[in-house]
Amino acid sequence: MLIKMHHPMKCIVLVLVSFLSFTTDADDAITTLKDRGSITFSYLDDEFPFSYMLAGKPTGMTIDLCESIAQRLGRDIAGKPLQVKWIRVPTAARLQSLVNHRSDIECSNITNTIERQKYFLFSVPYFYSSTTFISHKTNHILNKKMLFGRTIFVSSGDIAVQALSKLNEKLGNSLSYHLTQSSQSGFEHMKSTDGSVFVTDDVLLYSLRATSSNPEDYIISNDNLIEAQPLALAFSHDSVALKKAVNKVMVEIFSDGEFNRIYNKWFLSSIPPDNILINLPMQKRLKKYISK
Repeated sequence: MLIKMHHPMKCIVLVLVSFLSFTTDADDAITTLKDRGSITFSYLDDEFPFSYMLAGKPTGMTIDLCESIAQRLGRDIAGKPLQVKWIRVPTAARLQSLVNHRSDIECSNITNTIERQKYFLFSVPYFYSSTTFISHKTNHILNKKMLFGRTIFVSSGDIAVQALSKLNEKLGNSLSYHLTQSSQSGFEHMKSTDGSVFVTDDVLLYSLRATSSNPEDYIISNDNLIEAQPLALAFSHDSVALKKAVNKVMVEIFSDGEFNRIYNKWFLSSIPPDNILINLPMQKRLKKYISK
């Protein structure tokens, strides 16, 4: 709806009121955290090694990152670490807790895309990941063209769903793809369905293969459906001040060596509970970014 303004001063007043209102809303998240002395993170429980359950508690690379953020953020805004509360969310509705303000930050491996930026805010990136697929090595499915007529498994809510829709058009609508509840269930469906593939982030595929009983039975394609995209923490669209504060402490975590310690723990060391070694050196792009 168009609103006609007949006096320029009214325009100025309207803009100032809108700005002040927006600023107040943006600061509410910081004030709330300070007043309650805690921060609530939402997370996925089956995204090894980013976020998963161990001994009944959330653990993983992004879990460690968010714990460190809570300590430093609390120091900055309240003079002491914030108490951390965790909310487990399903993959298909992973961002709904932000919309409902049940959580302050989504703390799992979520891709920062232009489409998602219309509805949410994102931190600076802490990882880059491409989207590709895994299959039985004996099927020799090496590139996207070889997916013609195949059965595809993909997690509900994954950005790969849209990419698969476009690929399906190019392949004459020959794909039969099925949504799964999680990356683990998608991988299990692929394992039990001959000639099928599972599509998701490459780092998750390496992790799933490494944790399987016979890693040598599966091959990960080098043909990406989506090129490298940044992974970041997500916020509700009105958490402007919180995003700024989190970015500040993330830069500190990058610069003082804490991030390198976290990365090495999860990608270059044996990971519990089964002492899995992913052995994924930090990408040059990420290494260059955090050294700025």
